[in-house]
Amino acid sequence: MFNDYKLSDISEIETPEFLIFESKVESNIDTIISMIGDKKRLVPHAKTHKSKYILDKLIKNGITRHKTSTLNELEVLADCEPEELILAYPISSLKKIERFQKIINKFPKTKFSTIASNIYHINLLKNIKGLYGVYIDLDTGMNRTGVLIDNIDEFLLQIFGTENINILGIHAYDGHMHGKTDIEERKIESKKTLDEIRILEKKLKETYYLNNLEIIVGGSWSFHFYIEEKDIKLSPGTWIYWDASNIKQKELDFIIAGVVIGQVIDENKDNDTVTVDIGAKAISSDPITENRFNLVDKPNCKLIFQNEEHGIIKLNGESLSFGDYVLAQPGHACTVSPKYSRALKVNEEGFVSGEIKIDARDRV
Repeated sequence: MFNDYKLSDISEIETPEFLIFESKVESNIDTIISMIGDKKRLVPHAKTHKSKYILDKLIKNGITRHKTSTLNELEVLADCEPEELILAYPISSLKKIERFQKIINKFPKTKFSTIASNIYHINLLKNIKGLYGVYIDLDTGMNRTGVLIDNIDEFLLQIFGTENINILGIHAYDGHMHGKTDIEERKIESKKTLDEIRILEKKLKETYYLNNLEIIVGGSWSFHFYIEEKDIKLSPGTWIYWDASNIKQKELDFIIAGVVIGQVIDENKDNDTVTVDIGAKAISSDPITENRFNLVDKPNCKLIFQNEEHGIIKLNGESLSFGDYVLAQPGHACTVSPKYSRALKVNEEGFVSGEIKIDARDRV
């Protein structure tokens, strides 16, 4: 019915609904393993799926180290007993330190680590018992978290002057490449990131004798540019479900596995529009309106307005009418999962075969 998305029992689905096509998830796992080769180099981000089902699947495929953004992701996903979970988000309060400590105590089979870019973070982290270690968070252009390479010397003096802190290596997220469809532009940006990483690496080895350090770098728009740097671990997130933004990277072969099904609930022929039940509560709402989703099989349709429960679609020559089903590819996969308590799992025959719980969708 929808190109490569086979749905055999569509009338049994109450819209809007989050669907995960399992064969496409499996394809994405096969693709990334084929690209990287050594599974131990993969440290993917769990913020996209937030699911123990997906994490178990990745662990069974030999991908045993993962990043998270929230303490709830950390705690919930620790049930799967991965080798290491990295809280790739700065700790900012004693309240969070207390919870982090409880999580570490609760799951002794998993190594727990985090990132830091300021002495403020270090002073909070230094009293945690059983923390595997800390990665220096390097800001290479995202301008969100991390220490700039120009300011790194002072920070190094501070952290290496602090007791009870085990420095594991370098973490760098170059998310500022997101949306840059020119591959050459992204290659230039990734070279800049790599140069700054190597500067910090040299300081850590030559001045502080940290010779066994790890380097974790790369988001979904950049990780593949570091594949030839064999000492670097790679940490994309969106690849597992992919989305309508990331698919603009023509050099990558991932497939959009997570979609939202909706229906036409009204029409306005004078305006050449229809209204669907895919509102801001049902799909990614952080991109600009027209980029929040694409409709499968309807390339000319454009989302022009959205409320909580409504999406207004300009048809632009496409045909849709009352009750028609639409399949929306999200503009940002990572912000769809938290909107649902579970997704429906669709098998190769197009039938709903189960549910995938979004276990870590909440903050607490």
